[in-house]
Amino acid sequence: MTTGTTRVTKTGQPIPERVIMFGQGLPGFEDHRRFVLMASPALDPFALLQGAGADAPSFVGIDPRLVDPSYQTPLREDDLARLEARREDNLLWLALVAAQPDGSATVNLRAPVVINPASMRGIQVMPHESPYRL
Repeated sequence: MTTGTTRVTKTGQPIPERVIMFGQGLPGFEDHRRFVLMASPALDPFALLQGAGADAPSFVGIDPRLVDPSYQTPLREDDLARLEARREDNLLWLALVAAQPDGSATVNLRAPVVINPASMRGIQVMPHESPYRL
């Protein structure tokens, strides 16, 4: 994962080449399709997927292999097409983290976010069969 800060314009909007497009949005947030990935040593091993625009949601993510070293979720051909990716491309995988009322956290290994840094396209994969619970 690349570390650093995201550059913004004078109006506070992310610079377009740094914006990740989620063509269908994320489930429950379909109207929000533009996100910026923020990572820094202070957040490590987490990253922040920040929605672009007013009232946009933000999500904390972590590489799922840090939670389960044997983690695997296959991508279908239509997933690769939406990412504008090939099987051999280096993709960024993030499992979304949810804070719980008791102060603990859960990690969604069943439906990871996958980003193609080359095309700046992202999707949330939701396989029908998975060893992970929702």
